[in-house]
Amino acid sequence: MASILEDNEPHDKDSDSDSDSDSSSDEEEHEIFAAVMESIRLDLLAEYATKTRKRCSYWKDRQEFWVLEIGSPMFGSYHVLYPVKFNDGVRWLLKVPVNGTKEKFTEMDARALRSEARTMRYIKQKTTIPLPTVFSFSDTCYNELNCPFIFIEYIDGKSLYEVWFDKTGSKEITHARRTRCLQDLAAAMVQLSPFSFKHAGSIMMNELHDDDIGPLRQNDFASTLQRLHDDTYDRLPIFVEHGPFSDPKEYYTALLSSHQEPEADHERGQLKLLQMFVDWIPEPEPTSGHDPFVLAHWDLNIQNVLVADDGTVKGIIDWDGVSAVPRSVGNERYPSWLTRDWDPAMYGWNEGMERGIKPKGLWEDSPETLRRYRSIYAESIRSLSSSPEMSFKLTRNSVVCENIHIAVLDPLCTFGILQNIVKNIEIVVREKLSSLFQDDRDSEIEENDSEHIENDLKYLDIYQLIWALGDDELSECQLKLLREGFRLLLNGEQIL
Repeated sequence: MASILEDNEPHDKDSDSDSDSDSSSDEEEHEIFAAVMESIRLDLLAEYATKTRKRCSYWKDRQEFWVLEIGSPMFGSYHVLYPVKFNDGVRWLLKVPVNGTKEKFTEMDARALRSEARTMRYIKQKTTIPLPTVFSFSDTCYNELNCPFIFIEYIDGKSLYEVWFDKTGSKEITHARRTRCLQDLAAAMVQLSPFSFKHAGSIMMNELHDDDIGPLRQNDFASTLQRLHDDTYDRLPIFVEHGPFSDPKEYYTALLSSHQEPEADHERGQLKLLQMFVDWIPEPEPTSGHDPFVLAHWDLNIQNVLVADDGTVKGIIDWDGVSAVPRSVGNERYPSWLTRDWDPAMYGWNEGMERGIKPKGLWEDSPETLRRYRSIYAESIRSLSSSPEMSFKLTRNSVVCENIHIAVLDPLCTFGILQNIVKNIEIVVREKLSSLFQDDRDSEIEENDSEHIENDLKYLDIYQLIWALGDDELSECQLKLLREGFRLLLNGEQIL
């Protein structure tokens, strides 16, 4: 009989945390996962895993095998995972959603799970991207394990966070590891480029055809924040479905349109500014083989990449939410840890980190360092793409586009991101001010506007803009200046 371990050593994305914070974090994780963990029939897991493996054709002629150990649970943001070890050393993972109980799991959640499992299988079949093999899945609680799940391959590797911020080696070794990782990631992500669609949304069928695009499940952070005022809330994420979308702008703003119109002037102004930026995002013109939407990993974050000691990518995990999305935030966008400096609410870097002083929270890179690695990633994408210049531009501009999308999704991040974009717009406008009327034929600003520009630059300030938009008092010249600055920001060659 398989043993159920209490002290397994899973991939630990917070390996630098002290023991007290680890203990506190574990308690919180167990609290939110308590209901689903109680419902899982772990006593039947070993038998189910053995039967499933025997059905896999490429193991039929091998020796007898059985489950030796079931490890202690690992926790993601929205899933609990149980490691399963067979007697021949092969390891699998049982991945169960946090709301995977009969009381909480809905048909919307079932569609999302089916989409994830089927899309992962298709990508595994059609590419060499190192993602886990899907051995089996169930989109219902009415099965022998009493929970919805995906049974996947366990990929043995180190958390990229651990290797990326390893302080024991020289700067040259660290740089080489990071560069190798980014080159491998770029090589993986460009393989998704051929899978393009006329609509955005989740993949619903076994094959990837445009007719198979269904609604996209998203985390409704705004509703989650509003729920904090309720003392009885259960801390489970609130998901909503939107789409499919035929217009990239609809993809960006679906959550905005589902919320109530804000009452305060400054909140309305912030919403209008955000909507403006979404409207101004350029999407590449559809061409043969390049429809407006492309398959992409939803959360290409540092905890979802597993690597070897030298930075070689061994696995890209957590494909929950994989879907067809606009190319501006598609498969060629930056990995999210390279753009953290554009999201002030989440970015925790300080000067002490550059001197090796261990932070209370997570390690961060300086803005200069992040820009350096954005350049390496963008050049890697360009060198691997069949449309190098278009791909380079998409990657370069994704630092802006992805953060606009974050600003739409998460109200905690909205103001800081808008403030950062406006600050960068002012910088590029001041840099280009002398040539706006002479060298740039596409400029909307006419020469007779020049006397107003210096005065309006004083109002190219996030607070001034929000209040002016909230009161419907933004001048035509200020609007032109803002739009021109946004265009300049995305039309440059220098890495942002």
